[in-house]
Amino acid sequence: MRSRFILVLGLFLTLNSSLYAQKESVGDKVGAVLTKFDAAIKPDKAKRSSIETIFTDFYTAQEKLRDNIQGSSTLAQGLQQDYQSVRKQNEGLFTERDNQLKKALTADEYKKWKEEIEPALRKTGKK
Repeated sequence: MRSRFILVLGLFLTLNSSLYAQKESVGDKVGAVLTKFDAAIKPDKAKRSSIETIFTDFYTAQEKLRDNIQGSSTLAQGLQQDYQSVRKQNEGLFTERDNQLKKALTADEYKKWKEEIEPALRKTGKK
């Protein structure tokens, strides 16, 4: 009995630590985006700062949304409703981010964002 408990506890600790190791911080995500922007459009300091603020707010809001869903209802029906709600809220975050980028970037820069940078972030796991 004691050895089973130790085995289960060890397994839990191993899985738990690997989950935390895989979670990418908001700063890491923003850094990856800024690297892509620097390579594609070479923004000046003011524009780069604006982009950094937009993405910091975006990724922070996404993390908050993700944390809320993980801490909510455990019933299957509740999870389905939460999924739909979170999906709509997440779509709203993407729309808000894109609207802010339209204001901060020129038309050509925004086109590069939509055609080059954004797809590249998705393909490479946000890096």
